[in-house]
Amino acid sequence: MKLPSLARRGALVSMLSALTVGTRALSLATDVAAGGERKPAIKALAFDGFTLLDPRPVTAAVVQMVPEKGGQLAAAWANKLFALSWLETSAGRYSGFEALAHAALTFSAQAMGIDLSDEQKRALVTLYGTLPAWPDTAPTLEALHQNGVRLAFLSNLSADMLQANMRANGLERWMEMPLSTDAVRAFKPSPRAYAMALEHFGLARDEVGFVAFGGWDALGAKWFGYRTAWINRFGVAAETLTPRPDAAARDLSAIASLQRA
Repeated sequence: MKLPSLARRGALVSMLSALTVGTRALSLATDVAAGGERKPAIKALAFDGFTLLDPRPVTAAVVQMVPEKGGQLAAAWANKLFALSWLETSAGRYSGFEALAHAALTFSAQAMGIDLSDEQKRALVTLYGTLPAWPDTAPTLEALHQNGVRLAFLSNLSADMLQANMRANGLERWMEMPLSTDAVRAFKPSPRAYAMALEHFGLARDEVGFVAFGGWDALGAKWFGYRTAWINRFGVAAETLTPRPDAAARDLSAIASLQRA
């Protein structure tokens, strides 16, 4: 028997993944807890940006721009960006993602003795608005949407970046308007950021699930009270603080376990 091509096999895997999400996770209204008590249905999911959008092209561009130290610079930039976002949120300040990303890149390059022009820094920051979708994004969102689950980004990325990424990847077919922390002027893990989903969807907290990319974000969403799936794309270590996410996987299949949490 002739085996299918690698491309066809990849397509079949995506289709099967989507069917899994559509039939297992989204028996949301009918799953029953082990003790016999019916759980509230998850009627909406809020997604961190990088669960659906692949950030690796940003790292690749840094490496291409600074071949000898690009990997180190990309890592230092990401770490400084998170540190500044948490610093601003704890201090009650807000610069927005683009301004903070520029500041973090400037600091990281200077600390490493790397000379980047303002034009180069702007070009790198702009890439966050032109990210490709992960391969399982479209089939998973389509399955969720067809099963009546409402979907939206809830991200530290700017509103303009989120809208640009949605248009470029055709995600507006399934997703509602993006929820950027620009609206509340507080980065995640501020409770004000997570609360945007409740106001937007008009649902109770136990009817909304959160889909996190970072372990810290999964922890913040759990602290807020959401059932949370951690999409650990890069297989990094889990946070040691509790509570743990309700489900975790290297891809969007983790969503299928949320209702049973």
